Amino acid sequence: MTSLSAPALAVARTGTAQDAEARAFASRVEDRTIKVGIVGLGYTGLPLALGFADAGFHVVGVDIDPVKVESVNRSESYLPDLTDIELQDVADRLTAVPDPSALHDADVVMICVPTPVTPEQTADLAYVSTAVDSVLPYLRAGSLVVLQSTVPAGTTAEIGRKITARTGLIPGEDLYLAMAPERVDPANTNGWTLLNTPKLVGGVGAESTRRAQLFLEQVCRTVVPVSSPDVAELSKVYENTFRLINIALSLELSDLCHKLGLPVREVIDAAATKPFGFLAHYPGPGVGGECIPVDPLFLSERARREGLTLGLVETAHRRISERPGQVVRRVGELLAARGQELKGARVLIVGVSYKAGVSDLRNAPALDIVRGLRAQGAEISYFDPMVPGFEVDGLPVATATWGREQLASQDCVVLVTPHGRLTAEPAWSAAPLVLDTRGELAPAANVEVL
Repeated sequence: MTSLSAPALAVARTGTAQDAEARAFASRVEDRTIKVGIVGLGYTGLPLALGFADAGFHVVGVDIDPVKVESVNRSESYLPDLTDIELQDVADRLTAVPDPSALHDADVVMICVPTPVTPEQTADLAYVSTAVDSVLPYLRAGSLVVLQSTVPAGTTAEIGRKITARTGLIPGEDLYLAMAPERVDPANTNGWTLLNTPKLVGGVGAESTRRAQLFLEQVCRTVVPVSSPDVAELSKVYENTFRLINIALSLELSDLCHKLGLPVREVIDAAATKPFGFLAHYPGPGVGGECIPVDPLFLSERARREGLTLGLVETAHRRISERPGQVVRRVGELLAARGQELKGARVLIVGVSYKAGVSDLRNAPALDIVRGLRAQGAEISYFDPMVPGFEVDGLPVATATWGREQLASQDCVVLVTPHGRLTAEPAWSAAPLVLDTRGELAPAANVEVL
C-alpha cells in the first residue's frame, strides 16, 4: 500500500494553535513509531490491521476467538478479501493475541467489534462495552481511541463519559476519542477497498477529529471530517437505512411484476439507464449480514428515545423480514400447481450464506427459508461451495453435491445465493423445478422467478 502520510502531515504541521504534543504525534505518525491496537479481527478489524501494518506501523490485534488469533499469527487469511501472501508480507509488524494487556503500550486503539440486535430489536452494545472495558486500564494521557463499530447516535459520547468516570481522563483534553464508522463490503466485486472507500470521522472536540483524521489518512485516501461523533454515527446508520428502504421497494415491485408477468430485473435495469436521480436495487430472498437488516433498527431506536416513530423505516424492515416466508409459500404454490404437497417434498437450497463470495451466515435469509420449509415438512438439503457445514436451530442441514443427477432427484431447487459462476452452470436444466429468488438464471421452462 502506498503511504498517504504527506498530505495529512502537511495539514498537521501548517495548522494553527497546535501544541508541542500535537506536533510530536504528527511526527510519530510520519516516522511510524506510533503503536496501534485493534480490538476485534473480523471483517472490519483485520483489513484495518493489515492496512496499518502494510503502511509501516506495528500493530497488535486482540480477539477472543483463538482460531482467528492463530490464523493471523500463521499468516492464514479467513476473509475472502485478504490473501495469505498479504498477511505474510506484514508478519513482522502484525501480531494477534487474545489478551488485551498487550495494548499496554498502544498509542492508538481502534475498536472494531460487532453490534447485533437484542430479541427486543434494539442495539446490543455488549461487545462494544466489553471492548471498552478491556482497554480502559491501558489508556493514558495522549491516547487516541477510535470506535469503528456501527452504533446508535450518542454511543461514542457515552463511551467518553465512561472513560472519564473510570480513568479521570477527559476526551478532547487529556486523551482523544473519535467515531469513524466502518464501510466494509465483504467480497466487493467493484474494486472498493479500505484504501479507496471514503472514511467519515467525527471526534469529541476538534483535536480528536484532527488526530483521528491524520492517522486514518495513512490507510485511506479520502477521510471526511464531520462536526461530531453523533453525526458520524447517524450517517452510517442512515446509509444502510437508505438501502433497506430501496430494497423493500424493489420487493414490492417484484410482487407487482409477478402479477403482471413482467421481468422485474429488466424493469429495474431500464429505470437505471436514467443517468441521475436513480440507484438500482434488486429484489432477492431477503437481506442478511450485520448491516442492512440491523443498522436501521438503531435509527428507529434513537427516534423512539426522542418520541418519534419512523414509520417508513419500520415498514421497510418488516417487509424485508417477511421475504423468506414468501419464498417458502412460493415453493408450496409451485409444487401444488404440479399436484404435489410441500410435506415430504425434496427441496435443495443452493447458496446459504448471506451474500455471494462469502461464507458468513449472519442473518442469512436461508436460515428462515430452511425453518419455514422444515415447518411444512419438506426434506431439505443444501449446496454451497463456501459453507461446508450448515445448521439451523441446532439441527444440521444435509449437504448435497452439485451435478445433473443431484438436481434431477429434487422436487424443487431454490437458488438463494449465487456464488461465482454458479448461475451459468448447465446442470440447472436437469432440475424438474427451479425457484430463482434473484432473477439471475437464464429463462427456461423449468425456472420460475420469485
